[in-house]
Amino acid sequence: MDNPQDRLELDSQLTELSRVQPWIEALADRYGFAEDARFAMHLCVEEALANVVLHGYRNEAGHPIVMRASVSGGALVFAIDDKAPHFVPTEPAPPNEAAKPANLESIELGGNGIRLLHRFAGSLRYERLPDGNRLTIGFPVLLSDRSE
Repeated sequence: MDNPQDRLELDSQLTELSRVQPWIEALADRYGFAEDARFAMHLCVEEALANVVLHGYRNEAGHPIVMRASVSGGALVFAIDDKAPHFVPTEPAPPNEAAKPANLESIELGGNGIRLLHRFAGSLRYERLPDGNRLTIGFPVLLSDRSE
């Protein structure tokens, strides 16, 4: 998967998130993801990006966020690189916040991003880069003749 469509560069603005949905949809179409998996991909990737913009870059425009998609280990993997201060979003929430919500309607607003990532992503991995962060979010895929 060495394709220009497998990379997306965003500016650190919430308005840029509108570019993510069609990008994810094209990838999901390529690999034949079902609607529930597409929902999980959108939710996790957009939540992670919103956290980078709002908390990492403090809603300040002009900072790059680079996303790459690849297939690795039977999963479609999204790598999100930023140059914001280090933050480890893969650490579990404190015990009193770790309970999974019964449904989306029961989720309280605010402070749920990491919990949502743990609930809906197939895998999460954080790497501290010399000048930023890389969050890798994976979603299981059954490779077929559509892949690579």
